[in-house]
Order: sequence, then structure tokens, then C-alpha cells
Amino acid sequence: MRVAILLASTIGTLAVHAQRLDPDQNPYWTRYAFVEDSSALVPLQGDYRVYYMQHGMWWNNMPLHYPVSPQVDERMRLKPLFGAGLPSFQATPARGRDSPDVKVVVVRGLDTMVVELSVYYRARGGEVEERCRTLDCTRRPPVVMPFRPGRYLPIGLPFTKEYYAMDDRAEQVDARTASLTKQFDVLWTRAMKEERVVPQLNMDTCRQELLLPPDLDPPKMPMRDAWVLRSGYCGTHFVRFPSVGVAAEYIITFVAHFPEQQREPVRIHVPIGDPADALTDVSDWPIGDHPVRLLANGREETFTLKLR
Repeated sequence: MRVAILLASTIGTLAVHAQRLDPDQNPYWTRYAFVEDSSALVPLQGDYRVYYMQHGMWWNNMPLHYPVSPQVDERMRLKPLFGAGLPSFQATPARGRDSPDVKVVVVRGLDTMVVELSVYYRARGGEVEERCRTLDCTRRPPVVMPFRPGRYLPIGLPFTKEYYAMDDRAEQVDARTASLTKQFDVLWTRAMKEERVVPQLNMDTCRQELLLPPDLDPPKMPMRDAWVLRSGYCGTHFVRFPSVGVAAEYIITFVAHFPEQQREPVRIHVPIGDPADALTDVSDWPIGDHPVRLLANGREETFTLKLR
């Protein structure tokens, strides 16, 4: 999460509305569930960690071989798929593909599996859209992947070279991945009928530090904006308002872009030496350009909180 000043308000509006969707039903997002690499469908065992990594810019030519080095804060909190009485499968939160180079990385012990998500391939047997033709997709099932150390495509084939639709193996699908997916879909159908699929209504929690305008003294040409861009991937979004002087009082008057989202002003008191966990939940704050009064050091400053 970073403060930015170049994104249009329209894009921000879409992002916040996406935040309110049930990601299970968003056709542009996908979840990933990892299973044992065996003939029988078994949830992945042991202590494993999953990372979702994005890299590159669409307007640059970025290679697909950048180093894979997951950071601690990139780890995803996996979500249970089924209620009591069914196997304890877990899946990643729903994710889209915002960057040209996207990977899911799974680490278990000394073994690492990297799944390349950005490579185009014609064989679509493992994709959710293809399976939804025969499944009840009121809730969209995750992509099922057997855990195998190395580099792979979502269809279970090894990623051994740049792999595009004209490749000589383009029509192939890994047999075991296809078999495990079919077994999972039988279980999914049963769970849907019994209403034991757990809806993914909450996703990851994001935290952001509010960056105040560099000069709070009134300039001749005021451009005194502080941006907060909430990700559609985050069900809960916290913002830390910085301490200023002995104590700071932020008074936020909401000017919502949509009148039906208007709410009463909010006061946030931040004493000096504010503990690191003193965060404000802004998940349900309306998008808009909100005037903020900052009372600190016996003075009153103003700026605009651009909340998207």
C-alpha cells in the first residue's frame, strides 16, 4: 500500500466498489488451493506458506524470470473452503492479475513451488471458467494444484521455457492435475448442495501510514492532498495517522462522492509516542475528497484526504 497522486478518481472508485464484492463471485479473480501430489485428493499437509507476487509494468518489456524472493509481509492468510465434516482444504484469498508478471509461490520446508500465472496457454481445463460450465458456480471454486517443487504452469505442466499457445504441447494438460481437479469438483458439488462451502467474505488486512502534505503552511497555490488508496484485495484497511508534536487531533469532514454514503465527521486523537498498533479502520469510509483539520502545536492546519 502506497500513497499516490497520479491515479484518476474513476479508477479509485472502481477499486473500492470491488472491495465490497464477494470475491468468490468476481469472474476476474481466482483462488488457489494446493493439494498433495498423489492419486487421491488430500489437502496439502505440514507447515507451508503461500505468497502471491506481482512484478513489472505493462508499458515496459519485463522478462518472466525475475528472482523469486518472497518477503514476510507478502505471505497470504489461507482461508478454509468447507465447513465441518469435510476435508480441511484451504485456498488463497481471491486475486486478480494487475501486473504483467504474476506468480504464486508455495514454500514447505526446503521445497518451493513457483506457479507462473502470466503465461498464455490454450489448454484451459484447469481454469475456473471452464469448470463453471458444469458446476454450480454460485460460488466460484479455486484452481487446484498439486504441490511439486519447481516451476509450473497452472495446468500442472512444468515451466521449462517460454510457453505460449503455439508451443507443440499447447493442447496438453497434466493428467494428475486434471484428475485431482475432477475429484475436487465432485466434493465441491456435494458441499454446495449441503451449503457447506465457506463464503470468502473477508480477505487480507492492509495497513498504511498516512503521508501528510510536505508543507502544511498555507502555500500560494494550495495542493495539499494526502492520498489513501484502498486495495480491492483487502477486506479490512487500517490507516495510521501520524503524531505531530505533543498531541494531534484530526477532524475529518466527509464529502462523499455518492450522497447515500455520507456520514458524520470523525475525530482522531493521536498522542505523542503513539504505539505502533494505534490504527484507524477506514474500511467503510466513503470515497471522496474529505477536508481535514489538523490541530497540533497550538496551530490549525488543513489538507484534503483523497480517499479511494
